Amino acid sequence: MRRLILLVAACLPGLAADQTICPVMNAATAGGLLEGPTDLAVTKTGGVASCEFTRRNSTAKLQIEVVTMGEPRAELAAYKAQCAGPADPIKSIGTDAVACSSNRTTQQVTGRVRNEAFLIRISGAFPPDALRKKALSAAELVAGNLF
Repeated sequence: MRRLILLVAACLPGLAADQTICPVMNAATAGGLLEGPTDLAVTKTGGVASCEFTRRNSTAKLQIEVVTMGEPRAELAAYKAQCAGPADPIKSIGTDAVACSSNRTTQQVTGRVRNEAFLIRISGAFPPDALRKKALSAAELVAGNLF
């Protein structure tokens, strides 16, 4: 029995290394926002980390992008330019945070924490008010993790 426990313990680090991990949100939290189990794709290029959670058997997506290099204000301006309508200031999430819609089925929140800019974009067949609440909840979690 003791040998079995040691063998399992020795294999666990290798198993954990094979899993894709988003640095600012886990799959369970994303699944709660998207209302179902999710698949995750992570991309890291230079100072940009992108996480895309996709709800299985659905078109619902949660995209998170965090930029840790360059000028965060310039990144925020680029993110805000993707808004289809007016950007509403959000005072309780990081600095310079705004919420807007990118199109009819997509809500986004952008902001910064210290020298890191972030973009949250969520889409799916949710009512517009629910979609906005989900985007704000995701932004609160990401900003909290960046802080």
